[in-house]
Amino acid sequence: MNSSSSPTKVLQLAPTSVSGPPEPHSFPQPYPPDHYRRSDPPTTSTINIDNDDDSASTTDSAIGSVPRNPSDAWQCLTNVAKRGAESANLEKNGDHYSESKRRVRLTGVEDEEPEPGINAYRLIKNRSLTRETVSQLVTRYAENFHPYLPLVPRKYFDPAALESFASQEKHLLTAVLTIASKDLVETPQVHEICSKYMHELISGIAAGTDCDVEAVEALLILAEWEPQGLRPKIEAVGRGEEDRAAWMHVGLALRSGYFLGLDRTSFRSDPANDAQIDGRKRLAWTSCYISDRLISVRIGRAFWSRGPGPMTGLVSKDFPSLQPLTSDDEDYAKIFQALLDLTQLYGNVHDVLYSGMRTSSQMMLMGDYVKYVDDFRSALDRWNRNWGTLTCSQHIKVTLQMSYEYLRLYTNAFAFQAAISQALTSKPKGDAPSHREHLRAAFSNVASMQDARFIYASVDAAKSYLTILNNYVDPEKHLHFMPLRYYLYSIYAAVFLYKARSFGVMNAPEEQAVRHLINLTTDRLHRASAGPDDIGSRYARLLELLWKPKSSSSSSSNTHETLRKDENIPTGTVPNRLPEQTYMQYSPMNDFSWLDLEAVGDYVSGYPIGNPNLLGMNSFPHHHPYPVTSEAIWPVQNWPVDLNAPDSIPPPEFPVWDHCGVGNLAKLRIDASKLVEAQP
Repeated sequence: MNSSSSPTKVLQLAPTSVSGPPEPHSFPQPYPPDHYRRSDPPTTSTINIDNDDDSASTTDSAIGSVPRNPSDAWQCLTNVAKRGAESANLEKNGDHYSESKRRVRLTGVEDEEPEPGINAYRLIKNRSLTRETVSQLVTRYAENFHPYLPLVPRKYFDPAALESFASQEKHLLTAVLTIASKDLVETPQVHEICSKYMHELISGIAAGTDCDVEAVEALLILAEWEPQGLRPKIEAVGRGEEDRAAWMHVGLALRSGYFLGLDRTSFRSDPANDAQIDGRKRLAWTSCYISDRLISVRIGRAFWSRGPGPMTGLVSKDFPSLQPLTSDDEDYAKIFQALLDLTQLYGNVHDVLYSGMRTSSQMMLMGDYVKYVDDFRSALDRWNRNWGTLTCSQHIKVTLQMSYEYLRLYTNAFAFQAAISQALTSKPKGDAPSHREHLRAAFSNVASMQDARFIYASVDAAKSYLTILNNYVDPEKHLHFMPLRYYLYSIYAAVFLYKARSFGVMNAPEEQAVRHLINLTTDRLHRASAGPDDIGSRYARLLELLWKPKSSSSSSSNTHETLRKDENIPTGTVPNRLPEQTYMQYSPMNDFSWLDLEAVGDYVSGYPIGNPNLLGMNSFPHHHPYPVTSEAIWPVQNWPVDLNAPDSIPPPEFPVWDHCGVGNLAKLRIDASKLVEAQP
């Protein structure tokens, strides 16, 4: 959308200073080499060689405890060596002035002292940004993005703290600048500059350079928004590539957090330790846990976080940095606890129901899933009773409501898939049309089915999510700044409704109402976007291609022409610009999972769904006794279909999802309603 229509999206930035022109035959060097070091180097007040049991030593090293592995022992020895070197440097400080004078006498030039504060920050030092621009971007982030993930210490939002923010927390500051500049259509070069530097810092973290908790926080907030400047290519239609980037950033944050020992903060520490430092580390590690669970649920992968999680009864008081300072402040601690409790339910549903292809299939055919789905539904109801009345800002509370509705969908959709699997086992052998008609007949009277309550609940949850998005979220003021998962949840819900409609679950009036709901959703997504490359516009285009009626003749002729023209394009790829009339069903079952946005992109673009893809629900690692080809998995057929005619819509087969877990659920008996005890 035009930025002039939305004052919240236009930011007039202070002009940057321009250095002299480069040499005519030399490559410009916009980013001079940077020296990585810890963001909080020890000062003289923290150096105490004679007392290794002080809070600094026990908090940041393994000296105060028995080493648990070679890495702890190595860290212990390294800290001792560093302290010895720092002590020696302190003893030599008295000779610094005389040595400096000696160098001046010998060379005639005094060594340049490093610039203090913000002037030493890369983007200021090389004049890519001005101090005013940095300050404006930090303020913009604090007002619009920070409320959805309050990880950045609030002290840094004070303009007077900009010096320390830039000198001590360069990873976190650069992440803030990158996110805050991602939608500035008037000054796109600012986002490009910040993204390039952020790329370099992320590469440094991955290469093993020293970093601290602020680097973990930077990776986590990047994973929540995934600015477009960090991706090498942006497709015209969203295909779930943001999830892959978020998966990688969260994984790097977890690795870094493990190395820094943040997992130890899962347990309440000695009160003698620095409560502020411990609180910040605990918040960062708990956020790692939340991000890991939520991204794993979205892409169907196993959890990366296997160490101590925040399952030790952490409550809002364990996060002092989120506590309100005045009566007018938002109680982010309570909001964070509500999200943590709901995330634990997300993880339990994912672990129990979606643990693996074989176990999930067995549960679907044997009916064991009914107990678990019922228990999880009870746990969800209890969470809603405890946290549904939480008092907070409307634009924050609505994110909790949408997360709750999506978990309802995720839980009940498993039973929907089970009903499909059970119907397929009773299918008579025959050709594809009879297969299709068999499934449509099976779902022609949902009320008589054993899992009717689950099927109705899943459809209701999907519609409820989109209704909340359309009626209670302002697209320009709030949705525009929300984390990407709330966009993607809406796409998942819309794709689920498309597949439910294909089975004939909806009658004609309900289908018409759902179409209207989808149209409202695409309109909201477009309005929430700063431009055609923004996440809202790209995924709105995906829904438009999926739901837009096509005539069978037009679809068929254009599809054949597209195949001839693009016959050399590999399966599973999509050109940067999609023609209007290019998609049709290659498989009579339009075989894509509602959780697989890349397969949905293949489906609407007219390319066969066959190759294993990075985010596809059918690409999850599982062992096959015999090698199979893509054609064996997904039969590629030329099946013309009129999407406008309800009777000719082939009901899609929901693939059984393999979520990479292991274990025998037949031996597992868990009362899911007792897994979460919410504490308001």
